Amino acid sequence: MLCFVVFSVLSAVLLGYAYSKWRYSYWKRKGVPQLDPSLPFGDTNPDKSLAETYYDFYQQFRMKDEKFGGVYTMLNPVFVPVDPDLVKQIILRDFDHFTAHFPKFNNPTIFMRSLFHLQGDEWKFTRKKLTPTFTSGKMKMMYEILRDKTTYLTEMIGDITKSGEPFKVKDTLERFTTDVIGTCGFGLECNSMKDPESEFLKNGRSIFQGPDKKPGVVQLILRATQFGRTKLKHIQIENFFKKVVSETIHYRETNKIIRPDFMHLMIQLKNQGHVSEDDQIFTTKNPNKADAMTEEEVTAQCLLFFIAGFETSATTMTYALLELAQHEDIQEKVRKEVKEVLEKHNGVMTYEAMLDLKYTENVIQETLRKYPPVAVVPRVCTKDYKIHGTDIIIKKGTPTFISAWGLHKDPEYFPNPEKFDPERFNPENKHKIRDFSYIPFGEGPRMCLGLRFGMMQSKMGLATLIRNYRVTLNKKTFFPLKLKRFTFITTLDGDLWLNAEKI
Repeated sequence: MLCFVVFSVLSAVLLGYAYSKWRYSYWKRKGVPQLDPSLPFGDTNPDKSLAETYYDFYQQFRMKDEKFGGVYTMLNPVFVPVDPDLVKQIILRDFDHFTAHFPKFNNPTIFMRSLFHLQGDEWKFTRKKLTPTFTSGKMKMMYEILRDKTTYLTEMIGDITKSGEPFKVKDTLERFTTDVIGTCGFGLECNSMKDPESEFLKNGRSIFQGPDKKPGVVQLILRATQFGRTKLKHIQIENFFKKVVSETIHYRETNKIIRPDFMHLMIQLKNQGHVSEDDQIFTTKNPNKADAMTEEEVTAQCLLFFIAGFETSATTMTYALLELAQHEDIQEKVRKEVKEVLEKHNGVMTYEAMLDLKYTENVIQETLRKYPPVAVVPRVCTKDYKIHGTDIIIKKGTPTFISAWGLHKDPEYFPNPEKFDPERFNPENKHKIRDFSYIPFGEGPRMCLGLRFGMMQSKMGLATLIRNYRVTLNKKTFFPLKLKRFTFITTLDGDLWLNAEKI
């Protein structure tokens, strides 16, 4: 009996080993360059973030002068494009082969109804309806609401630093973006800048990091869609946002309240099936109930608006302030530009004045290059794809991860990539950047719709802080910076501390 058990165990181990060796030869059998995977994690390193992991993959294939490669997460093959021309083929020219972010994931959660996760005709239909919500006219409509929040940002920094204490940068900016998204997206006064325990802030943070320090909702979505097995359950957060959206819609419709924000646009999509033109935004015109969104669909898009604007903008501004604290000359140049623009616009930071902050925008663009908030651009092959100039077929269902971080820090495309240099994005230099080597918002039809709002929010937050405070590094900030492992956002594990001196 004992011999039989030992024989069975050894047989199972040998069969498992043989199967893993066969699985780990998948890319080699297809003629795709691969690395040296091993059990149980394949090519991945559980001690590194997704951003760092795929940056390393990019570097290894690039050093071998490969245009693409194949890696393994556990036993699952993932295709890794490296050459910008191939990236362009995948996310733009041959988009019909890579139309989805992830494999189809059958889980009845609200987020699965958002534009980010929809596929096929559902995605096309929803994107067509949502695109008009992010025009320059709609941004101008929401601008004053956003600008009002910068006053509270200045006051919050002043309260924190008045005794000479440093401030926690990411925490501060998350509270700012929560209040901005809360009021612009949901029409609510979240008061996160006054109350660090506000419900909206706590639920927002839980989306990205569960309270028990395990992966939050967004990370579970990534893992679930990548491996197709994990069940996504985060009922408390889902119920919170469903309740907020439902109560807001009911209150506005009952009391006939119209407010210049994203929620108003969503209510238009719910009631008339389309968003009114920029010059008629507060009128109801030609309702089409057949195209109308359900309340669940509205909730999904509002949740996506929150996710896209909360962590990514806070992270971008955090890194921008870190760089400005280390480069006094660049910080002073931003401050000078803000002062000159205000003088030009009679001391008021109007929407047009914000658009005039060209150098400040360069600073944000360079921050997005060096620290792209979404450092891995995910796609999945939705129908078999033959790589141009080869006989290699990428099979339907294959995850495809593009390292934006790898492209952004490639010295061939960005000389001296570790140097923080906003001049790269001056008009006379920007045209030199190789196509599809700079993709902080993705590219092609799946490009982030909310990039205008994100840029507007980041510019206003940064301009407000630098106009009023001189920031310098505090000794509590340690280098090298460490990223959170359980996230595909390049967010810090811990926080940054900066000194802020009132000007």
